[in-house]
Amino acid sequence: MLPAAVIIAQAASGRAEANGVVVGKRFATERRQSTCIRSAEEGSLYMWSGYHLQLRKAQAEAYYLNIRGDSPSVFVVGRNGADGFVPERLTVSLDEAQNLDATELRDAGETVMRVAMPAEVYRWVEGFVLKHYEPRRKGGKGRGKKRSKALYDAEVGDQADTGGQT
Repeated sequence: MLPAAVIIAQAASGRAEANGVVVGKRFATERRQSTCIRSAEEGSLYMWSGYHLQLRKAQAEAYYLNIRGDSPSVFVVGRNGADGFVPERLTVSLDEAQNLDATELRDAGETVMRVAMPAEVYRWVEGFVLKHYEPRRKGGKGRGKKRSKALYDAEVGDQADTGGQT
């Protein structure tokens, strides 16, 4: 697990945007908490800490696809409440962000935001992928093109009829 915090910009209009993710031991807290970093007429900037990025072997392909994409990302899943947007979890798996595994279906109130993956998170995910991800083999079993037994027999038979001479 990697302790993390997420920076959320909350506009005066109520619109929220995830601005970034930072990681490190200093962001490890027992409970999630919000700290106002900046407050202005147009809106406020908050740092939400107490999150952990966690990797699972079953999601190794999703992590691989994320870091191999054009813009590796951390996904912030949360919901709008009375006090603005509240992040619920962070993930580097698009499958998990979209609940494609169907273990816990997202309700309509949840929102997923995407932020650029910090370099230290990229290196951490890359190390995990190199250790745990094995690409699927294309084409299933066997190698090369399968030959028809009838075609093989015909070719062998043709050679047999000439006594092996050409």
